[in-house]
Amino acid sequence: MTQDTISPTIRTGIGLGLIALLHGLVFMVLLPQWMGEDEPWHFENVVMVSQGHGLPSDYEYTVDDWLIAPDSHLQIKRRFRGSELDGIKAQEDRILESMARKGFWRRVDWAGRSTKVNSFDGVRPHFSAAHQPPLYYWLSAPLLLIFPDAEPRFQLALVRLLSLALFVGTILLTFAAARRAFPEGPGAKLATLFLALWPMSARSAAVVSNDVLARFLVALLFFMAVHWLKAAERANDQPKSSRWWISAMLAVCALALFTKTTAASTVVIVGLAILLHPSSRKHMRGTVLALIALGGVVTAGAAAWIGAHNPGVTLSVQSNLSRLQSSFSGAELAKLRGTFVGSFNWESRAMDPDLSPYWGYTFLVLCLLSLVTLFHSRVWIDRRLLILSWGALFTQLMLMAFRGVSKGRYLMPVGPALAIILVAGLFALLPKRLHRSFALFAVIILVAFDGLFVWHGLAREAWLNWRW
Repeated sequence: MTQDTISPTIRTGIGLGLIALLHGLVFMVLLPQWMGEDEPWHFENVVMVSQGHGLPSDYEYTVDDWLIAPDSHLQIKRRFRGSELDGIKAQEDRILESMARKGFWRRVDWAGRSTKVNSFDGVRPHFSAAHQPPLYYWLSAPLLLIFPDAEPRFQLALVRLLSLALFVGTILLTFAAARRAFPEGPGAKLATLFLALWPMSARSAAVVSNDVLARFLVALLFFMAVHWLKAAERANDQPKSSRWWISAMLAVCALALFTKTTAASTVVIVGLAILLHPSSRKHMRGTVLALIALGGVVTAGAAAWIGAHNPGVTLSVQSNLSRLQSSFSGAELAKLRGTFVGSFNWESRAMDPDLSPYWGYTFLVLCLLSLVTLFHSRVWIDRRLLILSWGALFTQLMLMAFRGVSKGRYLMPVGPALAIILVAGLFALLPKRLHRSFALFAVIILVAFDGLFVWHGLAREAWLNWRW
């Protein structure tokens, strides 16, 4: 590959990265503090780790202990070794005071209007992020050491900078993966712009949550899998190189599992990549060993989740069946569609007018059309990469189903795979000469919808309605 062919790709990547950076900055500026879902709980975990309480505790408690402390305090003490109830209360009081100053109870409809709460239980009873895997908090805690005595909202802004960086990184990884799925035409740029301009995607650039790291790691692994599969087309692809890539993918998979359960789709991405690789049958022994190693990573991750009392994991058959039944109800599917298309004020308000049904039908049609591409080979996309994308998307949907909670942000980790599927669906029945025109039309619609969301969901709902 010559310098002339490399330079346009690099310039395009830089341009897409700048678009993501500027778009993410808009959300950082306009999203008020504590308006990211579950931000107070995630920020509390970051604070505890920054104070040296990063290791797990052997403390346990019973319901009788609720007589001496709120459940939110007890869960933190159970999670972080060396933490004391007095210190936990002091931190929650500081955060609650900051939330009150930023109008949290006025902005969030379901939270009531009374700010006289003594713990996070007064916001959402018996809820905590203490069960979450530790990696995100270990990574973000050093940022608080820069200004350890600053106000919570200022410290929150520091940690949000990490989210912005991870968002831009996710967009660049999406372009790198999409460029291999769509080596010609506008497909790679369109798939990347979808994630960069989609409002609920860019919103992750301004939220303190382990969701943003989980999303980045899934995007990283997806790119690695795509790159490895495409590299197999080269005659010089050697087994030694494959062993290196498999080891690297297993390492990223482990990191993802120690970030959040919603990143468990990485397991299927690695497994599918191993099975779809052209040498999987030729080197059967290596394939089996790789799958066994993947099983070991999964076992370690599941053991860590269970040990941390993670509610996303249950071994009860009845509970799993109940969650599945709930997830496929009409109300939960509508919630998934609404929170993926656009919601704000802690998912207590939706777009007005509600455009989510129209976007939902559009996405459904495009996904179905992508199956046409999957079963009728096209020269402009590698079928294996489309299978990999569908495997990631289907796995993410099943993870949400077994969790029993349908929210759009839980679908975001497989954003790069979803973007490739949607672009494949858009181009499925079109002659190649019309790809560029339809891609331009799609970008115009995305920009218009994003402008509507920024005005209605950020400028008006977050600020103008409250006169500040």
